[in-house]
Amino acid sequence: MSSLSSPSTKLPDLIKIDDITSGKIDPSLIFNELERLKVEINILRNDMSLLVKALATIPPDQSQQEYYRVVVSRLKSVQTSIKDYCAKYNKLLPIINLAQIKLGHEVEIIPQNPTGPSKPTGSRLSVKRSNSIHKSNSTNDGTNGGTVNQPIVI
Repeated sequence: MSSLSSPSTKLPDLIKIDDITSGKIDPSLIFNELERLKVEINILRNDMSLLVKALATIPPDQSQQEYYRVVVSRLKSVQTSIKDYCAKYNKLLPIINLAQIKLGHEVEIIPQNPTGPSKPTGSRLSVKRSNSIHKSNSTNDGTNGGTVNQPIVI
C-alpha cells in the first residue's frame, strides 16, 4: 500500500476542505486535533491563572530575585503555550470557519501579511442564514432566532 493512497496520520500544515472530502485527510484526525485544542486551552487558562497569582502575591519568605525568576518563568511558559495554541488553531481555521458559516456565525479571516502587535490580527466576516431557509427559527420581529452573530474567540 503506497503512502499516497492512504490518509496521513498527521495533519498537514495547510488543510483544505477538498482534502477532507477526497479522503486525503482523515476527518478523525481533525476531531482529535480539536479535542487536543480543548485540553490545551484549559491548560493555558491554568497557566495564565498561575501567572496572575504569581504577579498578585509576593511570598514573604521569597527573595526579589526568586520572585522575578518565578514570574519570568511562568510568563515564558504562557507565551510559548499561546504561540503553540495559535499555530494549531490557525491550522484548523478553514474547518472552523466552514462550521461557523454553516451555523450562521461570524468567521475570522487571518490576513496574509503578518502585522505588528499594535494592529488587529484578523478581521471578521459576518455570514447570516437566510430567513427563508430557517423559518422554524424565525421570531415575530423578523429576525432569525438563535442565529446571533458570535465572533470566534481565541
